[in-house]
Formats: sequence, C-alpha cells, structure tokens
Amino acid sequence: MKDLGFEELLERAYARYSPVAKRYWYTFRRPSVTVGGRPSALFLGNHSSGKSSLVNWVLGGEAVQDTGVAPTDDGFTFILHGEQDEEVAGPAALSRLPEEFKVLASFGPGFLQHLKVKVRNRDVLKGVCLVDSPGMIDAASGTVSRDYDFAGVVRRLAGLCDMVFFLFDPEKPGTTGETVDVFSTCLRGTEFKLRVLLNKCDAFTGMYDFARAYGTLCWNLARVLQTKDLPKILTTYSGAERAPGAGMAVPLADFNAHRAEFLSLLRNAAARRKDNVFAAAHADFAGLSARMRVVDHVSRRIWRNRAAWAVLGTVACLGVGLVTLKLVARSSGADLGTFDLKSATAWMSASLVAFALGCVSWVGALMSTFLIRRALAGKVDAIFAEECRSELAVGMHDDLRQVWEGVRDETADVVRSAPLALPWFGERRRKRLDADAAQILKAFESTEKETK
Repeated sequence: MKDLGFEELLERAYARYSPVAKRYWYTFRRPSVTVGGRPSALFLGNHSSGKSSLVNWVLGGEAVQDTGVAPTDDGFTFILHGEQDEEVAGPAALSRLPEEFKVLASFGPGFLQHLKVKVRNRDVLKGVCLVDSPGMIDAASGTVSRDYDFAGVVRRLAGLCDMVFFLFDPEKPGTTGETVDVFSTCLRGTEFKLRVLLNKCDAFTGMYDFARAYGTLCWNLARVLQTKDLPKILTTYSGAERAPGAGMAVPLADFNAHRAEFLSLLRNAAARRKDNVFAAAHADFAGLSARMRVVDHVSRRIWRNRAAWAVLGTVACLGVGLVTLKLVARSSGADLGTFDLKSATAWMSASLVAFALGCVSWVGALMSTFLIRRALAGKVDAIFAEECRSELAVGMHDDLRQVWEGVRDETADVVRSAPLALPWFGERRRKRLDADAAQILKAFESTEKETK
C-alpha cells in the first residue's frame, strides 16, 4: 500500500501542477514509467568493447546477439522475455516494446529502421529487459553521421532505463570522439544509475598491461566528467568463471568479484526502478520551481516597467493636454466656461494631443518590454543566482545548479519570446510546489525504509 500511496501522490502532484507548468511554458519530461513495471538495463560502449558478448553471457544458452571483431549490429536491440522465440525489426518492433518506450517513435523513421526486438525464454529476462546498442566509432570523415539523432536516442534511453552500463575496451578505452561526447553530454543527470565497465579483463598479458589500460581509462574519464571524483569502474569479462591464477597472466579473483557485483545489480533492478521514478519526478518539479523563480522575476520587472510607463504617460498626457488646451483657448479667444465652437475646438485639440501622446507612451512601453526581455534572456544565470542566493549558500542544495543547467536554455527562450502573464500569487504557488515535492520525498523515503 505504501508503494501505491507513493505513486498516487506523484499522480496527484502532476495533475495539480500541469496547468502551472503550461502557464510557465514548461514541459514535464516524466515518461510513463511505474514502480511495478519490468526494469530495463541499457548497454553502451565503443565498437568491439564486448557489449553483445556480455549480453549473451548474461542470458546464457544459445547466443542471442551476433558478435565479432568487426561491427556486427548497427541498431538498438531490445531483448524481452516471452515463451516463444521471436524477432521483429523496423517500425513493427515499436508495438512490441513496453509502454514507456513508445516515445521513441518521435525520433522518426530513420531510427525505427535501426530498431529490433528479440523475444527469448530466458530466466534472467523475467526480471529485467536488456537493451543493446550499436558500437560507437569515429568515421573517416568528420562530416559523416548517422541518419537519426543517435545522441538524442541515447539520452532518452538513459532516462527511461533503470540501469546504464557503459563498456570500455582495454585496447581503446574512451578514445573515440562519439564515446566522449555521449559520456559527457547524453548521460549527464543519470550518474546515479550509471556503471562503468572495463571489459575483456581476461585478455591482459600482465599486471603492467592492466595498469596502463586502467590508468588510461581513468585519465580519459577525468577529461569529460564535471566532477572531481571518478565513478567506480567494474573490471569484467565474458565467459566461464576461472580460478585465480589458473594459467592466466593476471589473477582473476578481483575480476570475478566485480562480475558478481555486476550480476547483482541486474538482479536488484526492481529496487532501482523505484529510485528512477522518484528521480524523474524530482527533476520535473525542481526544474519547474527553477523556471518559476526566473520567469516570475522577469514578469515583475516587465510589469514594473509597464507601470512606470503608465504613470509617466498619464502625467504627460494630462500635463501636455492642459497646456495645449490653454494655448488653443488663448489663441482663439475661447471661453472654456461656455460651450461654443471655439471652446469645443480647444477641448478637441487637447484631447487629440493627449491621445497621440498616450499612443507614443504605449508604443514606448512595448518597445522597452521587448528590449528588457532580450536583455534579461542573456542574464538568466544572474537572475537564478539572485533568486536562489540563500539555497545556493555553501552546503545547501548543491543539486540546484545541476537542475538549473537542465532548464536554463529553455528558460532563456521563454524569457525572450514566450507570452508572459502577470504572475498572480506566483511566489505562493512556487512555495506550495516545493512543499509538495518535499512531501513526495518523505513518502519515497518511507517506502525505502519499509523495503529495507
């Protein structure tokens, strides 16, 4: 019941704040993932890093994926559980995927031509579905690319899947440009579900050879990661387990322990799935809160500017209108206390001057609003820092900056061009959103404690 309460709390929060998100031009990125669904694991890596071989070893029995030194697969393969073996490729494969993966259709026919679904009756697939990916390799010409948004697909799959395993080949640990780009950009924000595997460790000719490969991988990762700490690297290999030092140049005891840890992660995928559901909700609500802070600030600046123009325009219209009225009346000899043609002409002239001045003031307000928005769009970082100065203090809410990086560019576009309404009670709504997010966190933590 606790799990149901947690999910119901999420659904209520999404329903409550969907109109608010629409008003702030914010799109919830939450996929249709539920806690009770079947977990999934994504395998990424260089060409020839051993992804397909590791998948075959995990599945056991007859090989499911083709393997070889040369590239053997150019698409994404979903391996699902089923009583009868089956293979579906192309657009028809989309209908066989779990519901949360149907959003992949947005990547168009180019991607769907590289999509496969394989159904196998293997015990391990009862607890997790596996997603194999094409190996990353640099083309001879830098202008050559895939016919679909490969980085976008990886980014979406990394968000949907519950675990992400990134494999590196000891012969080329992270040297291809596509690998570096995917690792540094597409996987940002999914570090909590990411595991790095240095694969094929049974192929080392000696401890010196292993040390050089491991050191090279750490050096390459340090160049692309935004943090000082490196992620844990699991040293693995495919095939039968071997006894320590059984005719091998490098003892395999530690490698066997890491491989057992890798298998344990796959077996415990269901617990990880709940973490991912919460992480997606946290990113959504924290991103909306950050968007609300900045947009409300900009809206207040705009309306203060419009109020200043309105006051200035009203004073100018009244002042210039009265001066015009007196000048016309004096020049025509009209008596403003009586109604005649001369007095009517004087009043008409003053009204026209005041109206023209009002139009000028209105146009000036619009132009100044346009200029202010363009100027503030380039200062969204400073606005965010000003609005969140207390939370960004040392030791408080260190994840806020990462959340802001995820919504900064879209927020700048909203500030620059989207219609902004006066944020009535915007601060109150945002505080309520933060309170509901904190309540969701407490519900999630309570379910975690019960699970443990």
